[in-house]
Amino acid sequence: MMITEYLEESLMKMLKYREAAGYATVTYKVTLMPFISFCCGNYPDADSISRELVDGWLDYKGYSINTQAAFIACLRQYCRYINFLGYKAYVPDEDYTITRVSYQPYMFMDCEIHALFDSIDGYKASTNNKKYRPEQVVPPMFRLMYCCGMRPAEPLHLKCTDINLDTGDIYIGETKHHKERHIIMSSDMLELCQTYNQLAGKRTWFFEYNNGPYDRKWMTSQFHHCWKRSGLVRNGNPRPYDLRHAFATRNLIRWVDNGLDVVSLLPYLSTYMGHAELNSTFYYIHLLPERIRSSAGIDWKQFSAIYGKEGGDIED
Repeated sequence: MMITEYLEESLMKMLKYREAAGYATVTYKVTLMPFISFCCGNYPDADSISRELVDGWLDYKGYSINTQAAFIACLRQYCRYINFLGYKAYVPDEDYTITRVSYQPYMFMDCEIHALFDSIDGYKASTNNKKYRPEQVVPPMFRLMYCCGMRPAEPLHLKCTDINLDTGDIYIGETKHHKERHIIMSSDMLELCQTYNQLAGKRTWFFEYNNGPYDRKWMTSQFHHCWKRSGLVRNGNPRPYDLRHAFATRNLIRWVDNGLDVVSLLPYLSTYMGHAELNSTFYYIHLLPERIRSSAGIDWKQFSAIYGKEGGDIED
């Protein structure tokens, strides 16, 4: 049997199985479907996924280090599932294991945050962007990351039924590590979402384009466009994800400045942000200015006793 006869069908079966077990499927589908199309288009006579096919795809795609590491992780699970179904597939061995590069978050200055959101709020309607409506979408979308600490993919995957526009409750189901959670918006964030909802009209997705959600590529391009419009200089590589980091660090700074017990409050921040473990939240301490880190409001000895080591996955 040729791969053209079973690769896509096998992936659909795997996704259905994962979904039934309560696991997310979007990453696997987005990551593996292009690989399957490449294999079927370039190796139609192949009867299995071989090392040659994997190497051919990697040479063709030219992934970055972190993206290739994510692809290999998904491919290994997929190939194991194919073998389970009785077909034949090469499971990438340790030669394909890549150590991911830890990303250093961009730390916004106050003036940068103000200038960036002035640019976001100053977006004018354009005939070129009429279908995408960025002047309506980007203000609430980026504020959900900055004001609610959402990961970039999370506002994109919100459905209208996930947001209670009376109480401000948001249900986040499509999450990293499959940690669904409820969060509450502030009153001004809620008011902004209510205004947007009236403008957007009837739809399934809260941020909807062409009967589906907006994608990450469009979101990132809008972020860079607003940064450029603001007149800010890029001393580093600011990304939408860094708005989530800003949410965490600015809450910590506010707690310290107000003399609050950061040790006691950290688990609440961790739960709100959907971290898999407290170490990921603890990492944000190391992004604070030195004057804050050396403050009496942070008991380093107690932190070490509780968390054991300094920091987890900053992109958690």
